[in-house]
Amino acid sequence: MDTDILIVGSGIAGLFYSLKIPSKYKVIIITKKEKREASTNYAQAGIAAVFGRDDSFELHIEDTLRVGDGLSDRERVELMVRDAPRLVDELYKLGCQFVLNEEGGYDLGREAAHSKRRIVHAKDKTGATIEKTLISRVLDRENIEIIEDRVAVDLIMKDNRCTGLWVYDRRNNTIEPLSAKVTLLATGGIGHLYLHTTNPSVCTGDGVAMAKRGGLRLSNMEFIQFHPTSLWTEKKEERAFLISETVRGEGGVLVLKNGEPFMQKYHKSASLAPRDVVARAIASEMKKTGDKYVFLDLSKLSSQKIKDRFPNIYEGCISRGIDITKDPIPCVPAAHYMCGGILVDENGWTGVEGLYSAGETACAGVHGANRLASNSLLESLVFSERAAYHSASNITTKRYSTGDYRAKKGDTKEGMEIMMQRIKQIMWYKVGIVRRVTEMIEAKKELSCLKEEIDSLWEKKPPDTKLLTLRNMILSANIIVTSTLQRKESRGLHFVEDYPDRDKKNEK
Repeated sequence: MDTDILIVGSGIAGLFYSLKIPSKYKVIIITKKEKREASTNYAQAGIAAVFGRDDSFELHIEDTLRVGDGLSDRERVELMVRDAPRLVDELYKLGCQFVLNEEGGYDLGREAAHSKRRIVHAKDKTGATIEKTLISRVLDRENIEIIEDRVAVDLIMKDNRCTGLWVYDRRNNTIEPLSAKVTLLATGGIGHLYLHTTNPSVCTGDGVAMAKRGGLRLSNMEFIQFHPTSLWTEKKEERAFLISETVRGEGGVLVLKNGEPFMQKYHKSASLAPRDVVARAIASEMKKTGDKYVFLDLSKLSSQKIKDRFPNIYEGCISRGIDITKDPIPCVPAAHYMCGGILVDENGWTGVEGLYSAGETACAGVHGANRLASNSLLESLVFSERAAYHSASNITTKRYSTGDYRAKKGDTKEGMEIMMQRIKQIMWYKVGIVRRVTEMIEAKKELSCLKEEIDSLWEKKPPDTKLLTLRNMILSANIIVTSTLQRKESRGLHFVEDYPDRDKKNEK
């Protein structure tokens, strides 16, 4: 196959990018499973944008920079914040049914570390609403094709240019070339490198691993955000059910089993402190008490308010035997968002001709050491649009040959599922919320040994979805632990007991 534009990933970044490409160009979107299986679909809260009369661009910028803990790029943050209202309005016009207030404006929610109410939402189904709307619009476009059940394997590089991808077809077990004049990597994050995550199963670091194998630059990979409040259940689920931060924004309070609030001991904003602070506080309290979880108390909210504002969370908890109008919600932190990624400029360009990246896969410089709540969907909109305009204006007319992908022979019965679980355990217990140098060194050694096994398996076994995923998981995990060992300080999401202070000398 060949195309003008190839997009890897069907979340908000890939879909919005595709809609911004002129219709004269052929666009193919490949996705690992079904087209709706993306992190966007599970984002509950909303999009941060300045609409309130008491709000301002400068306040949103300062909130973002403060939470980014010194590592956010101010110019990129300003660009993102100033584009936000226009792009939210565009989504609404496309059909996203955001909740409006009595005056006809957006009903604005509040989230942790935001100084004002600025979260535009579709109750607690914002991501699903956006995903459904964008897919509908994409399906209306004759020049765009979505192909499901295709796994990106490796970049095709010719003369320091990306000319497409090797793609695995899950249905017939073949690896084939897909040539493209421009390729966008929008593969999402790395949540499934950890035992507990809010991400769908497709988030296994595929884009990061492909970029590393292709010689691209990566940045800020030590900054992994753990959402403080995922639902704790006895039964292990593939994806932890998220309890949106907006629940705390509307009055939910974090408490211990005895009902005692504890966040005031850790931050002046208590339950509305930044995510890194809340996640560490919960981990600390669980360690002290030996409890498996803390509670989120909604007793300040009326039953009707809970059902009206959080219908998805209410139904999700009811289906798991918890009535949140009567009982507090048992919560634990879970891996949620990768603040680093493929290093790109303000137009999503990777530095390699014909290759762009956007969304969680990319590091555009706005999140720094910690992401401000509801800036993720916003970042995807802003920088995928810029990437689309830039790539379309720089598209080449030349076609490149692809060559052959090295075939594998033989068969093995190694326990790939066991290896995947081992990666998750190492990352969760040794490269998690609170880090220690000795444990990170142990993790590095264990992951390196595992990588040797997996590389050997890759040489012997014909590729399938599980092996391709395992290959990307082990490389991405190694990249993260290497990054954590290089930063000898605590900053934002990277907290190391051995280095509890910030290193201002080497801040950048």
